[in-house]
Amino acid sequence: MRSARAVPTLDPVETGDHVCWLVDSDDDFNVTARAFAADGALFGDKVLVIGAPEARWSQAGVPQGIVVDPAVERADEAGWDAAAMLGMVRREADTACRQGFRALRVLAQMDRVWPGGASPQEVARHELGLDDLVAAGTALVVCAYHRGSFDPAALEQAAGVHPQQLGMRRLMPGFRMFSAGRNCWSVSGVVDSEGAAIFRTAMGELVARSTTVRLRCEDLELMDAAGMRALAEAAREVPGHRIVLEGANDTVRRCWSLLGYDVPQIPVELAP
Repeated sequence: MRSARAVPTLDPVETGDHVCWLVDSDDDFNVTARAFAADGALFGDKVLVIGAPEARWSQAGVPQGIVVDPAVERADEAGWDAAAMLGMVRREADTACRQGFRALRVLAQMDRVWPGGASPQEVARHELGLDDLVAAGTALVVCAYHRGSFDPAALEQAAGVHPQQLGMRRLMPGFRMFSAGRNCWSVSGVVDSEGAAIFRTAMGELVARSTTVRLRCEDLELMDAAGMRALAEAAREVPGHRIVLEGANDTVRRCWSLLGYDVPQIPVELAP
């Protein structure tokens, strides 16, 4: 079962992991990224680097797997974007499996995917879709977000929708949301006023894509009034769609009722 956790380095990243690496200005990005790519040979992974095709991605002059530069792809094929990245990861993961590799090992420089930055909504839409793919267990993906290339709201959104994270703890919200199966998502930690906007954006993306969203809450410690308001707003956003909370604790259930949200007009069901 997948779980939310912080990783001290990229060394312990395993198949099925989807890591948000918030890269600070004083991080040694090149060394860490090169070691991550080089580990592909050690573990029998096929390596895909989405970023700049520079010598730093090689060992002794030998390229580490496939290197795709989004800037070149955009020039050759109009419209290459985050959706194209998702399609590429899906295709290469399938190919790696057929070729006998353990998994597809991906490092993506997100500032190359979004050279002009991205909104929290764009980040949530892309990363939730990517996490759904990674959860299948045929890939391990590290999404590197450089502090200087994205605004704080986008960085916080990225951290909130990855099950694993590395770096810049001050920009990490109190909750994590990640795929737990088809149309099923796990939420852990605390959804409070500080993370409510990020939670609202993520839930809005999930409700838009599925008529029923199952939210597993066994590891949800607390959801305050701001978090519950965000959940109710997301549930009402698309008529005919609903959210089912599974395993919510007694405190969450009691507060939901006390706040007046336990009514038919709000399509949220608290399952046993």
